[in-house]
Amino acid sequence: MAEEKKERAMFATRLGAVAAAVGSAVGLGNIWRFPYETGQNGGAAFLLIYLCAVALLGVPLLIAEFTIGRSAHSNVARAFKKLAPGTPWYWVGVMGMLVSVIILGFYLIILGWTFSYTFRAIINDFASVVASAQAADPSVDAATVLANDFASFSTSPWQPLLWLVISVAANAAIMVAGVQKGIERASNVMMPLLCVLLLMLVVNSFFLPGFVEGCDFLFNPDFSKVSAKTFIVAMGQAFFSLSLAMGIMLAYGSYLGDNTKIGKTATQVVCLDSIIAILAGVVIFPACFSYGIEPGAGPGLVFITLPNVFLQMPGGYLCCIAFFLLISLAGLTSCMSLFEVPISFLQEELKLSRKTATAVSVLVVLVLGTASSLSLGVWDMKFFGDCFFDFCDKITSLYMMPIGAFFISLFVGWKLDKDIIHDALTNWRNDSGWYIRPLLWILRIFAPICIMLIFLSGIGIF
Repeated sequence: MAEEKKERAMFATRLGAVAAAVGSAVGLGNIWRFPYETGQNGGAAFLLIYLCAVALLGVPLLIAEFTIGRSAHSNVARAFKKLAPGTPWYWVGVMGMLVSVIILGFYLIILGWTFSYTFRAIINDFASVVASAQAADPSVDAATVLANDFASFSTSPWQPLLWLVISVAANAAIMVAGVQKGIERASNVMMPLLCVLLLMLVVNSFFLPGFVEGCDFLFNPDFSKVSAKTFIVAMGQAFFSLSLAMGIMLAYGSYLGDNTKIGKTATQVVCLDSIIAILAGVVIFPACFSYGIEPGAGPGLVFITLPNVFLQMPGGYLCCIAFFLLISLAGLTSCMSLFEVPISFLQEELKLSRKTATAVSVLVVLVLGTASSLSLGVWDMKFFGDCFFDFCDKITSLYMMPIGAFFISLFVGWKLDKDIIHDALTNWRNDSGWYIRPLLWILRIFAPICIMLIFLSGIGIF
């Protein structure tokens, strides 16, 4: 194993490892999904429950994935084969690899949308579209125009595909350079830029007329709106936001140096991820209250509602560019991490070069992405009642990810050798490891129960 560890790529610095892991966690889940889930589930009350879920469920599962990855120093599938040879646990890793590929098939479509909207924001196209529509029919409102515009764009047989190719090419250019020169270097540039853009938008929110009302909604809890569903949704959001059970954190864990403190790194990743999600809420909710927009506007909040808000906002042109550049960076850092899972698998299992493994991954994802995009428009074939895009989303988020996380929790809690766990979490007896006992209790009992509740709720049984 020592020889393999020398040959295997590693993050050059602990800061680079944290930046890459945070970049993976900080994606459209934070800046797109978190605000509308918060808006639909009671604001601050949901936020409190979400933060508890992150602490009690997210951190332990992230530590578990890092532990498996660094202990095996292998791709997501081979890691289970090394740590539990001759057992079926290998298939948990295979499923993690498949999850990342399937998610890429539709996530890259959304990334392409964000790239397109960034370009359109730069050329001020939203204002032009609204002005043109209202010149033809003065009675039509901007929100309706932008909703129709997004529907026309997302169902087009060629426009999303063009942006899909651009988004895949951007990822491939980074991934082919490897772990240190590709992922780590890109993360070290993009994550600070993302934070600067986010802070600029937060400062702008401070001057909006709805700033106090928006922050009150986000930070002043009303527990009368809390139901059993709120807890399930909060746990599911924590699970989704941290990129758990996608093979990503296990793969990144395999690139951690032996001197990296897994518990500390996992805590830093979760804290930074949560802070960015909260700041996204500080950006979006004051804007909603300033311009009479429903906070729980749903998935259309980013691509329909907010462009309309920016048209009305003083300095909205620059804010619109900054916002869509922000979510483009967030989506790109997440896609990079998703790509690493199949690339590392192909390199180690099929002995392909980095360049060839990247090319194969790109071709597979382009096929899935093309099918996903066309299924929103011209391709009307249904898979269990859903278009291919929605089918891929559901099969990963409702089935494969919860099942994967369930077995990862059981693997570290019950199957993995306790000496391996102790060595990994104490850095070979150099740290105290005071949290190992409560961590194992959570992974053995609490996390599996919570994950099962998420799973049953997702499929409509609970």
